[in-house]
Amino acid sequence: MHHLACPKCHEPLILDGKSYRCQNGHCYDIAKQKYINLLLNPDKATNNPGDNKESLLCRQHHLNKGYYDGILNEVMHCLTKYTSSPRQLLDLGCGEGYYTYRIKELLNDDSTIYGLDISKIGIQMATKYTKDIYWIVGNSKNIPIDDHSLDVITALFTVVNAQEIERCLKKNGYIIHVTANPYHLVEFKELIYDEIKIKSDQHIRLPFSVVESYDYKQTIHLQTKEDTLNLLQMTPHYYHIKKERRHVLDTLGEFDVTIDIRITVYQVS
Repeated sequence: MHHLACPKCHEPLILDGKSYRCQNGHCYDIAKQKYINLLLNPDKATNNPGDNKESLLCRQHHLNKGYYDGILNEVMHCLTKYTSSPRQLLDLGCGEGYYTYRIKELLNDDSTIYGLDISKIGIQMATKYTKDIYWIVGNSKNIPIDDHSLDVITALFTVVNAQEIERCLKKNGYIIHVTANPYHLVEFKELIYDEIKIKSDQHIRLPFSVVESYDYKQTIHLQTKEDTLNLLQMTPHYYHIKKERRHVLDTLGEFDVTIDIRITVYQVS
């Protein structure tokens, strides 16, 4: 059973043929690719918010080669450690859907899985993995999910809104939050920036009870120039390269790069 909610009034959405409707008459059609667009105009700053197609394709190519599966395995460990089947699970900021699809595949149970991202292009790409997930175009500041209906939220390298997290999760529900540490992809930073600034991560910590928090570090070997550029282009660092440093892109080939992240499991009481 799904717990989709109207983004305008937050009343439950009911499937009606090829559309979802709420009791107040708001209607949302299911797209041909089997996703639902629940992103309201006031909830987007541009006509095409979110990551661009080039960045999403690079992310897709990178993730599908398994380079970040160490991160996926850590998330799965936390999911199975703290939650039980079946789950109501939302993958927030799911991008092109790789992690969402793999989570569903690895759980291999009757859990209801939602993948939400503000990028319509990303969600359209995600539907190609599987139609057996509720793929949603939406905003993390206005999550179209019923109040207190989710068992767990996963949020990997994405901005979250604490108030919406608290509203959507059941009492004692969990959020598994993956964030970058200062030395994540440090080898790219050394190529791009004149100075690497170490910033506090306090602004991304969430105001919930910490159940577990630990660092995960790994060096990955990118086997080709294409693989190296795919990883770089799926990060904000690519778009911060100064004109006088663009030549470094021509020198890239095989490359060793550091994964340095923090995984925090919060519980909302």
